Amino acid sequence: MIIDKTGSLDLMAYSDAFDRDFAPRQTKSSRLYVAQDQQGAAGSLSGGNLISTARGVSRQDKRDVNSSVRYAQWYASQQRSRDTDPQGWFSLFAVVLWDLGWEIDERRVVEKSYSHFAGKVTQIYLNRISGVNSQMAVVTKNMFDSLLANSSAIWSLATESLRGREFSIAPAEYDKQGKLSLDLNDFSLRALAQREDFLFWDWKEGNVTLTHRAAPFTLNRARFDKVRPELNDRLDRIADAIFEFYSERL
Repeated sequence: MIIDKTGSLDLMAYSDAFDRDFAPRQTKSSRLYVAQDQQGAAGSLSGGNLISTARGVSRQDKRDVNSSVRYAQWYASQQRSRDTDPQGWFSLFAVVLWDLGWEIDERRVVEKSYSHFAGKVTQIYLNRISGVNSQMAVVTKNMFDSLLANSSAIWSLATESLRGREFSIAPAEYDKQGKLSLDLNDFSLRALAQREDFLFWDWKEGNVTLTHRAAPFTLNRARFDKVRPELNDRLDRIADAIFEFYSERL
């Protein structure tokens, strides 16, 4: 699939829609970040995005990952339909991340569809990431285990993802050069049954379709810092509304 990065976006567009979707009164009641600079592995949830961060990732970088992914997802949905134009939506999702300063490796963009999916979504994902990054496979599995034991988080994911029709799994860590890297995996599950535990359910119905699109990103901090002042209020508002349901004890 092609990611078209030509042209530029007005990242401050859709002010009314942003104020509606991320009203300050909403973020105040859902501010669940701890105050200290906790650098253990963590798992967070917002907008159907499950983000796992490896041990050692700073609190600020966790916030930047979470707010970048959620903002790009939200912005893409202002212009494209994730339901009727999934490829166009995902391409714009990636382009917004690019404009924020996240550089994409287009050679490693993945698109797969399983027309008769059977098994667990979690296992499909862990099988893939284990072959690429065993450390993040362990971190993400720990996040899944914590999610499964947290009924509030399960309910939030089911609600925000429309029972699995629109969700992402995105592990983040520092690469060998010390840059913040993000493996964005966007999924769409189509099934007759609607289950809150869709991520962990062992699908056997036969009439289930799972679509997976993935793209690896690396943060160019200099580019991100250039747009950060203008977007400061928006990104901070989103970061403050993230539901961090798992944090490793150090």
